[in-house]
Amino acid sequence: MTVTGGFAGVNQEVVLRGDGTVRTTDRGKTEVHHTTPAQFTELRTLLGDPALADVPASSVNTGAADMFQYTLEYDGRTVVTDRSSDEPALDRLIDALDEWL
Repeated sequence: MTVTGGFAGVNQEVVLRGDGTVRTTDRGKTEVHHTTPAQFTELRTLLGDPALADVPASSVNTGAADMFQYTLEYDGRTVVTDRSSDEPALDRLIDALDEWL
């Protein structure tokens, strides 16, 4: 997941790897974190939520200013959102990944 935008010009990235590590990048600084087995299971469960298949590829309010834009790549697809639409499965995944930033 990449998070960009906002008033401050945020550019952050979080990547969940299959070995249970999470790579984060913020302001050019990259760190690698280790999930617990429970954290890894939770993230994998959220990524496997069947409701994610129904999320549109893009849900961005083009009339809004200074909002964060979230770009997620999972299961062979890319989804872009500013969280202005109601997508509970996607919001749960973003919230969980955002905790690592």
